[in-house]
Amino acid sequence: MWLNVYEDFSELTKSEQLALFNAMKQDLFPDEPDKITKPLKSIREARFSSGLGCVHCGSTSVKRNGKYRSRQRYLCNDCGKSFNDMTNTPFSGSRYPEKWVKYIELMVEGYTLPKIAEKLHIHISTAFYWRHKILNALGSLGFNQLQGIVESDETFFRESMKGREITHRKAKKRGEKDEKRGISNLKIAVVVAQDRNGSVIARKAGTGRVRAEEIDTVIGEYIHPSALLCTDTATNYKKFAKIKGLQHETVNERQKQRVKKGIYHIQHVNNFHNRLKTWMERFQGVATKYLDNYLYWFRWLDLSKNLAFENRVEQMLISACQKSNYTTIEMFRTA
Repeated sequence: MWLNVYEDFSELTKSEQLALFNAMKQDLFPDEPDKITKPLKSIREARFSSGLGCVHCGSTSVKRNGKYRSRQRYLCNDCGKSFNDMTNTPFSGSRYPEKWVKYIELMVEGYTLPKIAEKLHIHISTAFYWRHKILNALGSLGFNQLQGIVESDETFFRESMKGREITHRKAKKRGEKDEKRGISNLKIAVVVAQDRNGSVIARKAGTGRVRAEEIDTVIGEYIHPSALLCTDTATNYKKFAKIKGLQHETVNERQKQRVKKGIYHIQHVNNFHNRLKTWMERFQGVATKYLDNYLYWFRWLDLSKNLAFENRVEQMLISACQKSNYTTIEMFRTA
């Protein structure tokens, strides 16, 4: 049988032979699994930076328990459960480990779900669940404390109830304008805060004009008490600064004041807003319940933009595995 195949192969042009050879090589001897095993040492060091501990119960009474598919396994002496370096990460239990590195490469490049599904030959729902497993893991890392001069302002996105029953308003078609113009309860407020060291926080705060208490909920714990808050003249930020006991400088942009005293402005935050809005356009509307995940994604891409592409891919892989996160498809379906 294989002789017949070989005879047909010899009739192909050189370029066709090469294309067929590469296709067979990818199917029979995929080299992608090796890409996932190479950074295992870095993943292990990041996950267990404080010492080897059980990912189920946190116990440090852990021993080695053989290997499975070349991966080291461990056994917890307290809870009796076993685990490996990838347990409770977005990649645990995956049937397609050879596709994970390529998937992260496409995420770093900001590909949409249909394009990812097409390139990796997976179902679009699989691409969706993989995306949010990774983004949930990135979000679990939290944020650095903002220090020094901290700029803050909010931006707004249209409410999107994709996949959910709408009871509080009339359903809209794609591209249809909101009934209310300007800022209303049909807009989702995203509060962004950034210090001059480049650390940034972007989180969903609520609907319509954001209140001081909502600002406090999303960024309050991440601003160092000694920081100086710089905002526009909105009263909600004045009240927030008073709640937190922060020094506060305001810039009156309505009167074309861009910079105050040569140093106080909110230009970094406004630039972040513009880059975020431009990047989000490719998704043609993000479901509001997943908006925070997309904010984690863009923030991660923005902070790593000066790294080489290969380093960004490796860092996203390691970051997604850094903390133990148990997630299932059912959790996304019922969210």
